Amino acid sequence: MKKCGGSFMSVTTYAILGFAMMLILTAVLVSGKFTPSIPMIVIPIIFAVIMHPTFADLSDWVTSGLKGQVSNAAMFTFAIIFFGVMMDAGVFDKIVGKMMLGAKTVTAVCVLTVLATIVGHSDGSGATTFLIVIPPFLMIYKRLKMRPIVLMCLVSITAGVMNCLPWGGPCGRLAAGFNISATDILVAELPGLVIGLICCFAIALYYARQEKKRGAGLEAGADTADLFSEADKTEEEKALLRPQLFWFNVALIVIVIIAMFASGLPTFLCFMVAAAIALIVNYPGTKIQNERLKSYAPTVLTMVSVLFASGVFTGVLNNSPMKDSMVEVVSGILEGSATAHINTVMGFLWGPLSAIGLNHEACAYTIVPMLQSIAADHITPVQAAASYLMTFVPQVFVNPGTAAMYIGLGLAGIDFKDHWKFTFKWVMLICTLCFAGSILVGTIPF
Repeated sequence: MKKCGGSFMSVTTYAILGFAMMLILTAVLVSGKFTPSIPMIVIPIIFAVIMHPTFADLSDWVTSGLKGQVSNAAMFTFAIIFFGVMMDAGVFDKIVGKMMLGAKTVTAVCVLTVLATIVGHSDGSGATTFLIVIPPFLMIYKRLKMRPIVLMCLVSITAGVMNCLPWGGPCGRLAAGFNISATDILVAELPGLVIGLICCFAIALYYARQEKKRGAGLEAGADTADLFSEADKTEEEKALLRPQLFWFNVALIVIVIIAMFASGLPTFLCFMVAAAIALIVNYPGTKIQNERLKSYAPTVLTMVSVLFASGVFTGVLNNSPMKDSMVEVVSGILEGSATAHINTVMGFLWGPLSAIGLNHEACAYTIVPMLQSIAADHITPVQAAASYLMTFVPQVFVNPGTAAMYIGLGLAGIDFKDHWKFTFKWVMLICTLCFAGSILVGTIPF
């Protein structure tokens, strides 16, 4: 029995509540009947009330979750302002126009999306990847009549695979939890990662064919230069263009990217400073600056509300007795089962568990080490870490508890339900093939 507030419940009851909360939340989000922020607030609060916490406990849980989202909300707010200024000033029109000179086909654009995500995710941050890749590529997709949801899918699956690398957060947490080298984990998961990236390119080629069948691409006789001319802009949009500041703005973008990767400064601070400079230089004057901020406000408000709402969900899940009880129940079930193939069984279960919102930290620091200790005669810590990374982490950007995913959704203008339905099957396929391939080549035991 565990105590929560003034009541006692069994460990099993708390675990059931935890899994039920994740399943119900995912189902409601996928149904699309509510804007995401509503169920992310209401459902966790309902389950919290069932546990009869004190007001102080409930306040602590939610406050802890919200604190974890403050930096994400700040980053998203000022990133939207910064990239909004760059788009209004016409910077991306020229940049994307140059990119299109080497990528005139739908196939080339899809492949370039995967390549850009691989490069953009080199710092291991999903939020940074979405912020760097989606704004310029979204313009290309729209001009070529390609669906933005394909862009979000390709970035999500590729970033998910790249998130398994040693400098990504998940690998570092596992290395710390097991007290092993992240490089050793990389060696064990390398065949699976190669398979995963091959899958990403294959899916890109598949969607290139699908988009062409839907009529995407340049019209006969059209020139890529015409796609980004000023002819199709309104007078208001033309008034915002700043061609004389093009190279200044390009330099500012480059400096921001370098600062995010190399300065050690928090990403939100980089965007706060960059947004301020961009507004001052491109649109001097209080009136026009206020007008630009008001134009970005709808996007910012929608996504920041989702980020803070997700903080309620993660706060209740991680700080209430539910998370520890879920770990304890899973441990008890597996301890009573055959240990030789626990790794294989969990390899095929991590995907669905990730997709319904299971917390990565709970797995990396507790469940995975516990599983390895149970099956220590059959699997090493390195193998356990590698198998988990390949089957759980690639799905992180369809996990309803992943804040960075909502940044990508906001930038692409995609609803969670549509993204989940569109992308989930692919991340499941990638995880399955990565895991099966690693077993076949012998880096992971069956």
